[in-house]
Order: sequence, then C-alpha cells, then structure tokens
Amino acid sequence: MAGERMKPGNYTEITAVCVHPDHRGRGYAQMLLGAVARQIAARGEIPFLHVLTNNSAIALYRRQGMEIRCRLHVTVLQKQT
Repeated sequence: MAGERMKPGNYTEITAVCVHPDHRGRGYAQMLLGAVARQIAARGEIPFLHVLTNNSAIALYRRQGMEIRCRLHVTVLQKQT
C-alpha cells in the first residue's frame, strides 16, 4: 500500500509505503512509490517523504530519484509512572 498525507504548500507527502513481508523483494514498493509520485507530479505538486535513518527503504527511495533534502532530529518523551 502507499498513499498521500500532508500537503504543505505545493508539496505532497507520500506515506505508508508498505509491502507484506512475504512479498518483499518483488518490486511492489518501487511500483507503488512510482505510481503515487507520478500522480502527485501530474497535479503540479512536488512529492516528498520522511524516513528514519535506519530504514532499509532509503535505497528504494534513492533508486526512484529521491534525495535527502533535510535531516531532522526527533526526541520522544515518555511520561514516567
């Protein structure tokens, strides 16, 4: 599966690019990512996505022509009980 989420300005986020573990390595994620990115671009918008630095899908995103534009640092806080 793959979809769209946030739309800040002229940008549209590609989100939830997922393939069931039993079906990985067959090019499905690449096809999905490409299809969603083409739909976004056809509307004159700019596709983008965010990804954690340890995500193995970064290689897939780079094969699709995506590049790292910004690195963000996120801190997760948990309330102690």
